[in-house]
Amino acid sequence: MNEGKQWVKRTRTVTPSQRLLPLWEENQLAQVSRPRVDLETKEAKILFRQVSQHIPSTTYGVFGLYRYPAKFIPQVVDYIIEHYASPDDVVIDPFAGSGTTGLVARLHGLSYELWDLNPLLEVLHRVSIMPPPRLSTSDLENLIREMRSCRHRFSPAWSNISYWFPPEVLQLLERVFGWFHRLENETIKLLCTVPLLKTMRLFSFNDPQRQKLCRSPRSMSRVASLMQGDWREHFFALLKKEIEVVLKKLSEYQTLMNNGGREVHAIIRAGVDALDVSKDVHSEWDLLITSPPYLQAQEYIRASKLDLFWLGYTEEEVRRLASMEIPYRPVPQIEIHSPTYHRWHQEIREKRLRLMFERYFHSVLSILTNLASCVRSRMFLFVGPAKIRANPVPIDRIFVEHFTHLGWEHEATLVDTIIARVLFRTQTNPATGLEDHRMHAEHLVILRRG
Repeated sequence: MNEGKQWVKRTRTVTPSQRLLPLWEENQLAQVSRPRVDLETKEAKILFRQVSQHIPSTTYGVFGLYRYPAKFIPQVVDYIIEHYASPDDVVIDPFAGSGTTGLVARLHGLSYELWDLNPLLEVLHRVSIMPPPRLSTSDLENLIREMRSCRHRFSPAWSNISYWFPPEVLQLLERVFGWFHRLENETIKLLCTVPLLKTMRLFSFNDPQRQKLCRSPRSMSRVASLMQGDWREHFFALLKKEIEVVLKKLSEYQTLMNNGGREVHAIIRAGVDALDVSKDVHSEWDLLITSPPYLQAQEYIRASKLDLFWLGYTEEEVRRLASMEIPYRPVPQIEIHSPTYHRWHQEIREKRLRLMFERYFHSVLSILTNLASCVRSRMFLFVGPAKIRANPVPIDRIFVEHFTHLGWEHEATLVDTIIARVLFRTQTNPATGLEDHRMHAEHLVILRRG
């Protein structure tokens, strides 16, 4: 940490209704939202979906707009802000994914900054915060009619695109996205972005149950079924329905607003390498709230390939982004202050797994350590004990040991049971064929500046 950093305590005028004290100091909180913390381990069990009463479900509003891998559930961020934030706090999330942290912060009137390697962050954020446009049924029908009659074509700059679609579907998509890329009305373009991507994926050979872009017998069968009968009519009917879903979700999100009319400032840095950006930071934030990539599931660019190519990214650009994902890049080593990390490192015998283990922790901890000197109050790290050869790696303990050595105080670790899983809904791990030993809980590590 930057020992020479001088922190200036900001004074605030806060009304009793605005006062949001740390969880452990608020005597009036309901018992259900105040889990008992073991004084020795500083752990407590919690179900964020139950104790967060502001957001009805994990997919309510724009939180269910787009199926992003390993999404940060909004109730975790909502819980943090309700119990730890003050009205004029500023939030940073360096692993923002689809932007959940910022979207929840906006509901509470907090300004925020989001970083992610995936360029989709900027697109999804712009869609999510737009006021829902007022469109009649006839307006929607006119949109669909324009798409159907478009003769302009857009061909993704990817040599392998034909592998993922039947030829007749590919021809239709080229015309539909030709219409999309020529749109001058930015509101309509944003409104149609997610519906086009979702419908395109539905008619592709990609299996959505896999982390990587992947064809499977199940996905081939799905497309064959969709192609029965007048499939073009079905395509546009589904597309119209998805536009209506976006309009509904935008309206739902607006009903959650509880920001007291405060102006929210957002900085979105999409398509950036957090490892490089975090080395030269001149900003300060009150709270760092993030869910770092999973230990063995960090290939989000590869999972987003189809979307990126149809949005206009080139093969060279996508290849460059994919090369910067944690498992595939050399990472400068830092000093990791965790006996647990070093014990695990010594016990991993397989060279490939040891290299993955090293790159993950040196990368994630480099970014978080660089940013820690710029965080005024607290860091909240939502991580899961991912497994290596069926042995759970205590990532939360490694993070706690590292940052307490650097002077941070470990307030608590809240253990949340995983209720639903989007990826790999099978009894076996598709990568190994072995029984599924995936995570059953995730841990929110709460660190306070010492």
